[in-house]
Amino acid sequence: MRNIQILLLSSLILFLTACTTSTLTHYNDKLTVRVDDNLLQVHGRTIKANRENFSILFLNQKLIQLDDKSLVMYEFAKTDFAYEFARTAMSTIKEVFDARQIVKFDITSQLFGYQLLLKDGRVLNMLAAQSYNQELTIVYGMSSNKLDKILKKFNPHAKPVPYRNVISLKSEPNPLLSNWTTWKINFVPLVQPLPRFFSI
Repeated sequence: MRNIQILLLSSLILFLTACTTSTLTHYNDKLTVRVDDNLLQVHGRTIKANRENFSILFLNQKLIQLDDKSLVMYEFAKTDFAYEFARTAMSTIKEVFDARQIVKFDITSQLFGYQLLLKDGRVLNMLAAQSYNQELTIVYGMSSNKLDKILKKFNPHAKPVPYRNVISLKSEPNPLLSNWTTWKINFVPLVQPLPRFFSI
């Protein structure tokens, strides 16, 4: 019995030390992608911001202008403390953007690059981070050259993304391309109550 406990403890320690910390944030006009000590940071000024409250999900959206005048959209979704996302990051994104298909590029187990094929046939580039099941961060609208550079930064062996002709948010009448709705959040569902392990 003691040997099994030691083995389980050793496995847990090995798992925790092997975990990679990944973040995707926008704060003080800095858009930051971090994988452990590997950091990519660009200046990005917020030119429009929006907050949505769906009761069990809170959404912070920012339209950001980079120094080269290109635009990206930053969205941070957080569930109420008693809830969590019911799906994987990719499945949630597919639903929120009504995408027909998604090409995924793994950076870490918490950070991904995507090319979304939308219903109208156009392609949208995206980064997404989900460190645990109550938060999801996405940044979308970058060019394929920019997405290539980000992927190469964290994986020198990354191949160029397949789709080159992609959506530029500067050309969009409404650059907010996500579609979070009360129906999707509650009835698809995108969000579900946390499991209850103990009952009184």
